[in-house]
Amino acid sequence: MLIQRADEAQPIFAHQANTALAPASVLKLFSTAYVLDRLGADARQRTELRAEGLDRGTVLGPLYLVGGGDPNLSSRSFPYTGRSEHGPDPLIALRDLAAQLWKAGVRRIPEGIVAVDGPFPAESSPPPGWTADDQRFWYGAPIHGLTINDASVLVRIRPAARSGVLAEAQITPNPQGFIHNAVRTVGKQQEVEPIRLVAEASGWRLSGSVRVGSGVFVAGLAQPDPPRFAAVALMTALQEQGIVVSNRIQVQPLSVHADAGEGMPAVGATMPPLAHAKLLLAEHWSPPLAEEIQVINKVSQNTHIETLLRLADLAQGRTGTRSSAVAGLQDWARARGLVDTETRLVDASGLSREDRLSANDLVHLLSWALRQPWWPVYAASLPEAGSDGTLRHRLQDLDAGIVLAKTGTLAEALSLAGILYVKPGQAYVFAILVNDFSVSPTALRRIMDHFVREWVRTLALETPSEAKSVSAVAGAGG
Repeated sequence: MLIQRADEAQPIFAHQANTALAPASVLKLFSTAYVLDRLGADARQRTELRAEGLDRGTVLGPLYLVGGGDPNLSSRSFPYTGRSEHGPDPLIALRDLAAQLWKAGVRRIPEGIVAVDGPFPAESSPPPGWTADDQRFWYGAPIHGLTINDASVLVRIRPAARSGVLAEAQITPNPQGFIHNAVRTVGKQQEVEPIRLVAEASGWRLSGSVRVGSGVFVAGLAQPDPPRFAAVALMTALQEQGIVVSNRIQVQPLSVHADAGEGMPAVGATMPPLAHAKLLLAEHWSPPLAEEIQVINKVSQNTHIETLLRLADLAQGRTGTRSSAVAGLQDWARARGLVDTETRLVDASGLSREDRLSANDLVHLLSWALRQPWWPVYAASLPEAGSDGTLRHRLQDLDAGIVLAKTGTLAEALSLAGILYVKPGQAYVFAILVNDFSVSPTALRRIMDHFVREWVRTLALETPSEAKSVSAVAGAGG
């Protein structure tokens, strides 16, 4: 734990502040600051439909769906207003592209769709420290430059009335019936198989089992092959627009840089087929980065920040692989004196159990960020206690705007770090990291919130010269 005035280096209260622990999602404070500093608040990503040519309504060659690293090809509403909201149609961005194509005069696509997974290389394995169970769900989805609907699918599964029968499944989105339900209902005493999406040659299978009488299972499941799913969804949108399109789908990488240790040669950044697809037929732009990082920090969206970190790496002339992107983040932090030698970054999201940050690292970052020209944009991305994001239901008794902070949650790690606006002209930065705890997560959050309340109350009463006495209050509250 550590708290200090943002404009002073002297701690008000510290406890093992230099100990590097698993930070969970408070690591996003570093990665969102980095992408904002490197890309700028106005940066956007573009998704394109390209072709080699167009002859009297017929696309020459395949239609290329070119991913630009937009993590928000979905129905999510922007700007963020208190909670992450979605419209009723998860394919709305692709329907917009299909409408543009129709307006451009396209009526036939006889050679089908090529999904171009760019601009950074997809990787065959998840970051170290991500578990197999993580990868089942939306928060551990594979990172690609072409994804729709947060690289996830929402499923609602109701068990049948008796065992041995398929469960009832509602799958959203499910274009072309690409995902078929194979979830079984089993007896109350039988072992259940985890619910997951499994890629097959002709589509995806929703697999697993649920027990009789277990109630409705609801989850966002990770797409096993996001670019292919995007292409299938685009095909649906094109057909609904009235465009005749072959059902042939291919997936090709745009970037073929290799990550360290994968044994692939590092070659040029562009695949030859795309070099011939010079005709731009339609495009979709993401919201600006300033709005994207609001969703990342307030909702704690892992796939979005992993994607943007790779784009920041490419923007600096690097390869865009995970290892390069994370090394770039760590080099940036060290060059500014924000982290020490014990710090270890493995991913951008904090989902890895191998990440290590200290309370001191986080306080240094926040103190530094306060002095940057983009601080107002960054601060607006942090959850506000009692108001929105992951702090919507915490510290509701404090006045609005006093606490802006990022939360972090793993089974073995809880964290909270941010800024306290106690009095006009007085800003305090703090970080609390806890690993390997024995109390319940709910009880531990209450303890964290107690510290924050006591800091706010005591610092509001003290003059700056007396403020260090808050350490006694914090100790009593512990």
